[in-house]
Amino acid sequence: MLLLLGDNIFGTSATDAAESLFEVFAPAIESEIPWAAVLGNHDQESSMNREELMSFISLMDYSVSQTFPSTKVTSDPMEQQPMTNIDGFGNYNLEVWGAPGSYLSNSSILNLYFLDSGDRAIVDGFRTYNWIRESQLSWLRGVSKRFKVNTITGSMEVC
Repeated sequence: MLLLLGDNIFGTSATDAAESLFEVFAPAIESEIPWAAVLGNHDQESSMNREELMSFISLMDYSVSQTFPSTKVTSDPMEQQPMTNIDGFGNYNLEVWGAPGSYLSNSSILNLYFLDSGDRAIVDGFRTYNWIRESQLSWLRGVSKRFKVNTITGSMEVC
């Protein structure tokens, strides 16, 4: 899996955000490997806002990116509902499962957390970069509490 961790495009030099995203993610798509992305503070400085960018990214071929985390822990997409009361777009977690046929095949061996760090904010009248918000930290704490490490196998278990 390929991970792209923000500032996927430098907005001011990208006149067409969609075209720029296709160029950035083309190697992963052409290789037919799963990939995940999260936004950085410059991605939205082009022709799409942050929600549009993450929605577009999540619909691209081989992308496992998500716009919002799910409110329910299940592998059935029909049961999942997006959690929209969280700051930012692209806050989600991905579980990496053990190799098929191995003793870890039904275990989450790695959990990857993606957080939208925001774009810009005004603090004391000055324009600065944004930051991770309390709603995101609260979500992160809640999700991470579901996992514990099995000290015998070394694998993570869902609680």
